[in-house]
Amino acid sequence: MTDFVFAHPHVLWLIIPLIGGVVWRWLSTPAAIAVSSTRHYTSAPNRKYFAPRHLLLTLEALAAIAFVVALARPQRDVELVPTTKEGTDIMLVLDYSNSMDAYDPNSSMDDDTVREAIREGTIKDRLGVARDQITRFVKRRSGDRIGLVIFGVEPYPAVPPTTDHDFLIAYVNQLQNDLLGRAERGTNIAGGISAGINSLLNNSETRKTMVLITDGDHTVDDPVFATPAAAAEAAREKGIVIHTVGIGSDDPFLYGWLAGAGAPIRFDTRNLEKVAAITNGRFFRAKDNKGFEDVMDTID
Repeated sequence: MTDFVFAHPHVLWLIIPLIGGVVWRWLSTPAAIAVSSTRHYTSAPNRKYFAPRHLLLTLEALAAIAFVVALARPQRDVELVPTTKEGTDIMLVLDYSNSMDAYDPNSSMDDDTVREAIREGTIKDRLGVARDQITRFVKRRSGDRIGLVIFGVEPYPAVPPTTDHDFLIAYVNQLQNDLLGRAERGTNIAGGISAGINSLLNNSETRKTMVLITDGDHTVDDPVFATPAAAAEAAREKGIVIHTVGIGSDDPFLYGWLAGAGAPIRFDTRNLEKVAAITNGRFFRAKDNKGFEDVMDTID
């Protein structure tokens, strides 16, 4: 509901003397001049109530009234009706291990075609795909507070749950492959879950959900939880649901330094399935970009 109000209504009192002055000038006799002879003038009827001079007086009066009204600052009075909406606090827990530099091209593409597509930027590595899909997911969750944890050997609480989605998206877009050294890019899934739990407990009083995105197996001894399952048990005790997303194909394409490293990329879905089952969440498998997109749509 909206009504017109004035910020300075007392200014409107100026209209009263203004009207009085207009009436006085309207009825007053105009000024006259003395001439030696009237032989060269023609007589005209006496127009007391409306003469040509009254038109100019009317325009001046309207302009003056408009000026006074403007000084009073008319504005709409907006009634704000508060509404409440129950949202969900979501922590995105993103794997930042070395294997996230791998690619998952279409199986019909030969190696030379894949290399050319990588150089042209038409195929993105797993981290790049994750950035795009997280951005897309966040834009569709306007009513939720969303945060981010990235984990390698150590977990890093990057963004606490927030409704400032533009800030979160800007941070996600800054996640490049060289943010950490290669020795720091292990796969500490238990540590990532632990950091996600702490972020939700410190900032959340509503429904709490975690989305764990990883492409590998737990390979780091976490000082708090021995296994991802142990971390999931702690999350369940705090009322946190964890959806797990295993990204990457069974036969990834290794490019650049990763191709020369010679280290195999292992993918064990059992831990992810167990984490989801313990917390009453769901496990998803995304073998390529389209699969990842479908998974995030389902979670949304």
